[in-house]
Amino acid sequence: MVQAILFDLAGTLLHFADVQPRKLFWVGARDTWQYLHAQGISAPPFDIYAGANLRAFKRRYIWSNLRRRDFNAMDVMIGVLEKFAIGLPTADLRTLAWMWYQPVAQHATVEPGTHAMLETFRRSGLKLAIVSNTCAPGYCLDRHLEREKLLQYFPIRVYSSHTVYRKPHPEIFRTALGHLGVTAQQAVFVGDLIGTDIKGARRVGMKTVWKGDGHAVSPARRKWPDHVIRNLTDLTTVLPKLGP
Repeated sequence: MVQAILFDLAGTLLHFADVQPRKLFWVGARDTWQYLHAQGISAPPFDIYAGANLRAFKRRYIWSNLRRRDFNAMDVMIGVLEKFAIGLPTADLRTLAWMWYQPVAQHATVEPGTHAMLETFRRSGLKLAIVSNTCAPGYCLDRHLEREKLLQYFPIRVYSSHTVYRKPHPEIFRTALGHLGVTAQQAVFVGDLIGTDIKGARRVGMKTVWKGDGHAVSPARRKWPDHVIRNLTDLTTVLPKLGP
């Protein structure tokens, strides 16, 4: 019996179009540097400030891939600020973190009909959660979800930037299931990546729905999910096939 639906975030609940990471990095660097100066904080010249952040982020990114664990970009940001002897209260750190993330958020869209679908699920008693691989701070993701009017539907959100696991590791799924109070057999996972979302959820015993629009995978891997949908709202059609 299906009692819960767990969703991936980027590429499933949120769609990011025309994202150019390097370009958006420089936008975030400029905005945060200008904010520091506006607060009367003695920051180094822009090129030095931006370069230090870029190098620090690259190092953590490489290290995270070697360890197969995600990192929290806010920790990187704080480390660079400390290098320049800049200490800030939590409120200002969150403001800076959002300035780094906001250029990315501006490229996000939500598929039409998503809110109505989630409201129907919630009223029917289904438990909803998000399990996301990300280096973005949870504060920024929550703020983004709230801005998109999605946060209210997901009391449980597990971000790999705040855990020691990332998909497809089974523990990140089990963490979310534990918070929801359901077993894997009572839950469905919806995601857009076969290797992380579908493979990982299957490994713990969950039923899976692959949002496969625009993704080219081998015929063998296409057999992994229990169902394939093109649009997120197609979930209302396939859900009854997964259980009452």
